[in-house]
Amino acid sequence: MDELIKYMTLEMLPDGLYRQIAEEIGIENFYRLTKLVGGESIYIIKPDSFVRPARDIRIKAEFNGYNHTELAKKYGVTERWVRQLCGEGAPPGQMDLFDFIGGENKPE
Repeated sequence: MDELIKYMTLEMLPDGLYRQIAEEIGIENFYRLTKLVGGESIYIIKPDSFVRPARDIRIKAEFNGYNHTELAKKYGVTERWVRQLCGEGAPPGQMDLFDFIGGENKPE
């Protein structure tokens, strides 16, 4: 059967989703897909779901402690989501209002 793939053309596929997939990824890759999942019902995730892990890694990498709003707009997510991923802000090691010069403890 594998040798017959070289004779396949797009016009041999029915109009619709199968042909669209073969046009996008190529006939040989579509054939490989049919060998992998042929006869199965599968759900293919949306592009946003597919790239979500990479998006979240980028948000964390670009977070500077104060840019929740900017990152939310850039990546099309809510500020709440950025806060869930990165926290409320202030990068580790940053002094806050109650830090004292000379390493003294904070007031109680």
